[in-house]
Amino acid sequence: MNRSLMRLRSALLAVLFAAIGTHAFAQNSLTITDGQSAGLASESLSVLMDADVSVEGFVLAITFDNGLLSVTNIVAGSATTAASAELVVPETLSGGFTLGVVVDASAPFDGQEIPAGSGQEIAAFTLTPQTIVTTDTQSAVEFSDGVLNNPPLSNLLVQNGQSIGAANGLGLNNGTMTLLPPPPDSMRLESIVIDSDSSGAARVLLSNSSGAVQGYVLAVAHDSALMSLQGITLGAETLAAGAELVVPELYSNGGTLGVVLDFESPFEGQSIATGADNHIASFTYSSNQIIESPDQPVTTAIELVNGQLGSPALDNVIVVSGLSISPALEDGTVTLLDITIPVNDTAFYIGQRDFPETGTNGGLGFPGQEIEFCFFYSDPNDNIQGIQMAVCYDDLLLIDGTFTIEGSIADELGAEFVNYQIDNDDNDGDGRELVAGILMDALPPFENQQLPSTIEPLMIACVQAEVDAGAACGDSFSIDFCDGINGNGMVPINNLVVIEYQSIQSFERYGATYEIIPVPAFQRGDCNTDTKVDLADAATVIASQFQGYGVGCLDACDANDDSVINLADSVFLLNFLFKFGPPTPAPGAYTPGADPTEDDLDCALPASCN
Repeated sequence: MNRSLMRLRSALLAVLFAAIGTHAFAQNSLTITDGQSAGLASESLSVLMDADVSVEGFVLAITFDNGLLSVTNIVAGSATTAASAELVVPETLSGGFTLGVVVDASAPFDGQEIPAGSGQEIAAFTLTPQTIVTTDTQSAVEFSDGVLNNPPLSNLLVQNGQSIGAANGLGLNNGTMTLLPPPPDSMRLESIVIDSDSSGAARVLLSNSSGAVQGYVLAVAHDSALMSLQGITLGAETLAAGAELVVPELYSNGGTLGVVLDFESPFEGQSIATGADNHIASFTYSSNQIIESPDQPVTTAIELVNGQLGSPALDNVIVVSGLSISPALEDGTVTLLDITIPVNDTAFYIGQRDFPETGTNGGLGFPGQEIEFCFFYSDPNDNIQGIQMAVCYDDLLLIDGTFTIEGSIADELGAEFVNYQIDNDDNDGDGRELVAGILMDALPPFENQQLPSTIEPLMIACVQAEVDAGAACGDSFSIDFCDGINGNGMVPINNLVVIEYQSIQSFERYGATYEIIPVPAFQRGDCNTDTKVDLADAATVIASQFQGYGVGCLDACDANDDSVINLADSVFLLNFLFKFGPPTPAPGAYTPGADPTEDDLDCALPASCN
C-alpha cells in the first residue's frame, strides 16, 4: 500500500472512531455526470453529491473501458475546495481511478466539513477518447466497489464519523461518456478588409477533431494583379506549441508554409491540441494599386489550393498520429477599400519662361513658329528630392528634342540625374508624349540636394517646339500633364514628386494652351507701309531714328534683316534702288510674307492666315 493511501485510511479511521453511538442514515447519493466527445477531444465530467448531513470525507472508485477512454486531471470539486479539504489523494489505475478526501485531516482539527446539500460538486476529472469511432458509441463510467487499488476501495461518505456505502443506503448513479464521430478536419481562411494603401493579415484557422496535430502544410494562392503577399507568420496556437521547424515560401501568386512541431531532440511531443478554429498562421497582403474614391472597393479571393504552389507542388495537409490527413478547405476574400487621398500642396505648371511674373499659361503662336515652353513647380511646405513628369500634346506641336534644365533651379542646385523621352509618332496609338525624370541627389557623395519649398513657381526645365506650319488660324493646341503614358518605352509613367522618400502623386497640375494667330506679313523695306518700296522708305528709316517718327512695322524697316533699325537700313535701301545693290532679304520687297528671322522687332500690319 502506498503512503498516500495509508495516510488516507488512517485519517478516515480517526474520523470514524471519533464518533460514539448510533446514526440513523439519511438518504445520500453520488452521481457521475454524462459527457460526450467528438473525435479525440477531451471532456470534463463531475461527481455530484446529495447529502442530508454534512460530510467529513469521502472515497470514490470509478471505472471505465480503458480501450475507449483514459483519465487525467483528477481534482477536488468546487464544494470540496470551498470546504478547504486538507487531504486529497487521487490515484490513476488501469481502467479507472480512485479519489480519497478527508476534509479536516491536520491539526488543529477545526472540524471543516462539506455542508449538507444537493447537487454539490465534490470531484472533477477529464476523460479523453483513445480511438476515433465511426458511429455514436456510449461507454459506461461507473462507481465500482472492491475493484480498484490495493486493498480495493469502495465508494463511501463519512458523516458523523460513520462510513456510509452502498450497503448503508448510499445511492450510486453511474454516468455515460458518448463518443461521437469527429467532424471533418478543416482549414479556413478568414476574410479581411483593408484600405488599398495599406496591408492586412488573413488568419488560417484549423479545426482538428481527429487528434493533436504534429505538423501541417499550407498553400494559399492570390491574384497577383491585385495583391502582393508581404509575409507569412505563425499563428497563436502554433507559437504556443513551440514549433521547431518552420519553412515559409513566398511567390508572386501565393505562398506556402511547412511546420513540424517537434523536430529536434529531446522530442517532447509538442503538438496543437484538438479544437475548433485554432489560429495556426497568418498571411499578410498589400494592394498593388490605390483605389481612390469615388471608385468602388474591390474584392478578391484568397484560396487554399492543392498541387499549384511550390516545387514540387504542395497540398494542404495536417499530420495526426504520424498520418497525413487532407482537411476540408474553405477559402476567404480580401476586400480592398477605396480611400480619399488628401491633395498635396505641390503644384506643376506649364507656361512661358516668364510664367512666375505673368501668372499666365500658354500664349500665342503662328504656323511654323519656334516656341519655347517651360515647366514649373511650387510647394510652400516641402523640399523635393525628385520630380517625374508625363506630358502629352497634340499634333499641332512638334518637340524637337531640346529638353533642358539650363538656367533653372534644378540646374542651379546641381541636379545629378536628368533623363527624358520624346515621342512624336502619331501612329503608335498613344499620341505625342514627353516623359522626364529629375533626381537631385543621385551620385556620391550623396549630399542630399533638394528643390526648396517655394510659394512662387520656380522653373525646372524648358523645351523647344515648333508649331505645325499647316495650322489654321483660330486653332489652338494644348500641352497637359497626363498620367500613365510611356513615351517611347513600355513602362507607364505618372506625374509625381518625391518628398521624404515617398512618392506623392496627388497634387494640382496646370497645363498650357496656345492659340494659333495669323502670320505677321510685310514687305522688306516698306518702312512707311504704303505697300511700295521706294525712296520714301529710306527717308522714313532716317526719320524714325533721328526725328522720332513712328512706324507700324519695325520688321519692314529692317531692310538688311540684321535685327537692328539704324542708318545702315537706309543705306541698304538706297543701294538697292539706285545702285543695283543686293535685294532685300525675305520675304522681299514686292510680295508680303512672314519674317523668317527670330528677333525682337514687332509688326502691327495685317497678317496672312492659312
